[in-house]
Amino acid sequence: MSGILIIGGYGHVGHQIAAGLQGAGRAQVRIAGRDAGRAAAVAAKLGCGWAVMDLRQPESWEAALAGIGTVIVCIDLPDAGFPAHVLGRGLAYIDISATDSVLRRIEGLDASARQQGGCAVLSVGLAPGLSNLMARAAVEGMGQVEAVSIGVLLGLGDAHGPAAVDWTLDNLRPVSAADVRMTGFGPEATPVPTIPFAFADQLVLARRHAMAGVTTRLGLASPLITRGTLRLLAGLAQRPGFRRLLRWSMARFRLGSDRASLVVEAVGRGAGGPLRHRLTLDGRAEAAITALIAAQVALMLPARARPGVWHIEELWQLSDFAAALKAEGIALGAQNSASA
Repeated sequence: MSGILIIGGYGHVGHQIAAGLQGAGRAQVRIAGRDAGRAAAVAAKLGCGWAVMDLRQPESWEAALAGIGTVIVCIDLPDAGFPAHVLGRGLAYIDISATDSVLRRIEGLDASARQQGGCAVLSVGLAPGLSNLMARAAVEGMGQVEAVSIGVLLGLGDAHGPAAVDWTLDNLRPVSAADVRMTGFGPEATPVPTIPFAFADQLVLARRHAMAGVTTRLGLASPLITRGTLRLLAGLAQRPGFRRLLRWSMARFRLGSDRASLVVEAVGRGAGGPLRHRLTLDGRAEAAITALIAAQVALMLPARARPGVWHIEELWQLSDFAAALKAEGIALGAQNSASA
């Protein structure tokens, strides 16, 4: 197996991906970024290689890519220049971005990737990623899909990297009281308040699979979060002073559990009439789950790769990741019933 390069490999998620791949021992791992000191320190700790690479300076790319077959990108890219370069060399490209505009730019490289033999996998992580796979599994057996609802629960007691905190705050928007709904996560969990949120999964599923009525909602696992406080948080997140306070406090204090959960419910019709399928996933530490999925994709991709740009659910099924999830104590559940 050719080497694996992780861009942003000394960041919160990137170093966990590197650790997982290094532990698997099936490929040479190299982390890269602009900060030589941080890259060298993390590489020494993990026992992997490192390189200095600046995505704004194409002349720095070739040395970092020497001997590499797969590239994993852990930061949101400002343009498609780097993925175009990677795919143009016929390499594999994996992106963990949750931002739909980033994913759409890379989707635009599909024709050139097919021509050059490169393969890109997008929607790799918890949401998008596992949420996409669960949605595809939930609509199986439905000739007509009427609605798909995705719930994402993130813990305020979890350790979130600065980039993840900024991304979440960037995507919080003011909501009305009617927008706040109670959502149950897990088979017997107490419902928590959730609000509409701009995870890319809902847009990808509609765009790539013509899946009707897909929505995604966000909940936060903390005793401090009620219907009122969640609405207040969403309304104040774009105010500079409050945003700085939130960013400062989230980096220093654990204000709840580190629970990370998904619930996907599909409503539609099959040959026998109305159907309702509900799938759940329950684990801890969102970044660790994202890192696990990214590492698994990198390890499984050589056997599944084909030229073009794909999202995770277009190359794999949820069952392909079940063993790895179970090994990490992440529980999957399913409830199927006739819809009233």
